[in-house]
Amino acid sequence: MSQPETPEKQNWIDRQLDQLLKLLNDRLFKPLDQLTILLRLFLVMALTVWFGFTAVDLWHSVSFNVTHRPIYHVNFAVGGSGGESYILGKAIKQVVENYHPNIRLDLLETVGSVDNINRLDAGEAELITVQSDITPGPKAQAVATLYRDLFQLLVQDKSSIDEFTDLRGQRIGVQRESGQFLSFLEVANHFDLTAEDFDFVGVDDDEAAFAFETDRVDAIFRVRAPGNWIIQDMVQYHRGRLLPIEQVSAMKIKHPAFKAATIPKGTYHGSFPIVPPKDIPTVGVYKMLYASKQTNKRVVQAIATILKDHHQEISNAISRDTVEVKPLVANIGRPSSSFGIPIHPGAVAAYKQTKTNPSFVARNFDFLALLLSIVVPIASWIWELRSRAEKRGKSLCEGYINDVIKVMDDDDDAAPEQTLEERQRMLYQIFDRAAKRLVDEDISQEAFRTFNEAYKTACEKIERDIEAKAQHHQSIQQHLTAQYIQDLVVIHQADTLSHQDSSQQMERVLQRVLDDLACDRISQESFRTFIEVYNTTKESLQQNGREGLEELDATGEIKNISLQSTKIIS
Repeated sequence: MSQPETPEKQNWIDRQLDQLLKLLNDRLFKPLDQLTILLRLFLVMALTVWFGFTAVDLWHSVSFNVTHRPIYHVNFAVGGSGGESYILGKAIKQVVENYHPNIRLDLLETVGSVDNINRLDAGEAELITVQSDITPGPKAQAVATLYRDLFQLLVQDKSSIDEFTDLRGQRIGVQRESGQFLSFLEVANHFDLTAEDFDFVGVDDDEAAFAFETDRVDAIFRVRAPGNWIIQDMVQYHRGRLLPIEQVSAMKIKHPAFKAATIPKGTYHGSFPIVPPKDIPTVGVYKMLYASKQTNKRVVQAIATILKDHHQEISNAISRDTVEVKPLVANIGRPSSSFGIPIHPGAVAAYKQTKTNPSFVARNFDFLALLLSIVVPIASWIWELRSRAEKRGKSLCEGYINDVIKVMDDDDDAAPEQTLEERQRMLYQIFDRAAKRLVDEDISQEAFRTFNEAYKTACEKIERDIEAKAQHHQSIQQHLTAQYIQDLVVIHQADTLSHQDSSQQMERVLQRVLDDLACDRISQESFRTFIEVYNTTKESLQQNGREGLEELDATGEIKNISLQSTKIIS
């Protein structure tokens, strides 16, 4: 029969189990707990930053950029694709949409200022660029001054034209349906010239330029910023010569938008041949940004704020291929009321507010929204997986606990002793499976601790059952052995039996004892006790014979045998 585990062995198992739990806690569960804590902290910090910046922003910015976020499409008429207005408008579009993703500026390529004004009056455009000397319709309201344009009059280098009045009867390359045409006539009227005094050539700027290059026109007129690449190409490669425009101060009497300006010496070529060879007086006008008075005030305010506070970013948005336009950005500013054009309420609000950087939310709304749209589902997914894993681990652990309880509650009263040993082995196997699940992260440490309590309880009960079974079996063995000894005493005390009969009966008792010993119904220790009594009885019978039974009894020999039997039974 196997012996129950000693307390020392059980304590050793407990110590090994505690070490296993500590190792798993240090190597597995602590990092997982730290990861969970970091994930929670990240979500809390992200939400805190999000709502913190939203609270700091001005309410109108929040409602405009975050709360409602309607998409505003603004048609922006900016002239021809090769002009400074178009290039600058494209850069403005990029910066505005970067800071205000809900504002979409749709660039419209047009003929020029007059076409832009017509589109605004017709409702085809909400934002336009116009020369300041061209009077817009009643719907237009000023948003910003963009840059200064110069009247640039070029004639063929070998021509005899030296001043504006020499242009009478000459072929002029300028498009009739443009603001440049009106500006040319304003200057011509000052010198008592009319449209009938000229032969205008070209349906657009490109055709007029080609006519100048092929000597089919005598002069070409442009309203362009100084350093314009088209003018530079004409004076350097197509024999163009800049003609001065005098008496600008006098022209201002009728045209307040005119400003006396100069094309500086060397503007188009600084080394020999210097172009122009000297400062050229001319007329300067501003390129204005107008909006329809029906355009949303918040949209105009957002655009005007960008123009006011973000010159560098607008400049950076201009392509390197048109680097000559970058310096024009420095001229962007507040429109003057002296032009007689009312300023849009949105622009007024923008210029009144102090310079502040656009809110973090406004500038990064789309990125933050994208970030949260990715992080939150992933975090929820991870959280759901962890919850499912915990539920699955809890279910697994409950299954192991139920297995332990079933093993512990099995009725083994009628079962042989090896059944208890088998149940003990089953408990060890259940523990091994649970420990493997713990290592594989299929069950949590907390669930494993709950299982371990049930496991310890079951082990203790089965060990008690084994011990009780062993004690019961030992008691049966002792009782059976005492019964056999009692049989020997009875044989020894029998008066009617001969010595031979007594020996035979003792041999039969011995045989039964041997059979029980072979079947493990008595222990080796009980058998040794029986043999001692058996030998004593046999020697007594051999020495005294049947005649001396009473004498033996009188001397106490039989009493000694009976006393040994009584002790064993007890």
